[in-house]
Amino acid sequence: MRVLIVEDEPVIQKGLVKMVQRYPATFSAIYTADDGESAFETIQKLEPHLVLTDLRMKRMDGLELCERIHREYGHIQVAIISGYNDFQYAQRAMEYGVKRFLLKPVVQQDVHNMLKELISGLTGNIIPVHKYVDFAEQLEQSIWHLQREGTTLLLEEGERSGLFEGLNVIRTEAVLHDCLTMIVDRLERRGWKPQSQGLGEKRSANTKKEVIAAFAVIIHKIMVELQLNRKGNFKDPIEEAKAYIDCHLAEDITLEEVAKRVGLARTYFSALFKKMTGETFVHYRIKKRMEEARKLLAIPTLTITDIAILVGYEDYPHFTKTFKNFVGISPSEYRASFGIE
Repeated sequence: MRVLIVEDEPVIQKGLVKMVQRYPATFSAIYTADDGESAFETIQKLEPHLVLTDLRMKRMDGLELCERIHREYGHIQVAIISGYNDFQYAQRAMEYGVKRFLLKPVVQQDVHNMLKELISGLTGNIIPVHKYVDFAEQLEQSIWHLQREGTTLLLEEGERSGLFEGLNVIRTEAVLHDCLTMIVDRLERRGWKPQSQGLGEKRSANTKKEVIAAFAVIIHKIMVELQLNRKGNFKDPIEEAKAYIDCHLAEDITLEEVAKRVGLARTYFSALFKKMTGETFVHYRIKKRMEEARKLLAIPTLTITDIAILVGYEDYPHFTKTFKNFVGISPSEYRASFGIE
């Protein structure tokens, strides 16, 4: 396995080389470069298996290097080295296939875990950038739609799922600070800037749990501030989604379509819908269709075939089966209970 280390700070570069050399597995070659331009020349000549690169460098920076590797050498795996203030910069590198992210100061165990992951496929002590970006984006959406329960759920799930596992207090605070920056930036792009910020401005947290708790407090402060700013003049996205479903029972609308309509990501909308209603999107739509079918079956002038179409079922046998599963009897038996043949 060939490794290329791209770092413009000589001391850090030498340190990284030594860390890689100390890894138990033997590497056929360890190359170095001071900037993206010379790094890409090395890639063209020697084609390493792994590139470990800094982001901020003279000449071609790390982001442009990632883009070119992705475009011309997509099989090469790339890991990013970043300072605490580069998280958003690293976020852009995700578009170029970067999935591994090391925070400075980098220690030997970080590098070894990363190498272990690449060689054996095991998950090491590497920050999965996409998970933090997803976490921040879902939180921002929940805040914007004033979903207090959904926000609490996301915060609890983030900690419970091991999102910050392997990070010490300083690194956890750095990552959450960057998440907060992303959240604020997204809110600003919507036309509103919160005043409740400041994670890490005054260090008072001594444990990782305290850092996470402080982050949760700031998130809830932002939500309260937004709620006061709106003075209650805002639509609940779940109620809006339910109303849209109810008005389009005859149409084959999808989860993606409704999520987009209320401004939420598909996966987050799906989880939030189930949390707030106690049922899945699909079950809710079937339930509303069957409720409407029961009302229509009481109208003698409508045939059962007409009713099936009116509630979104072109396939009559499918409608009959679904109705019986939901109500317990067939549509014709239900209609007969009203004395309608």
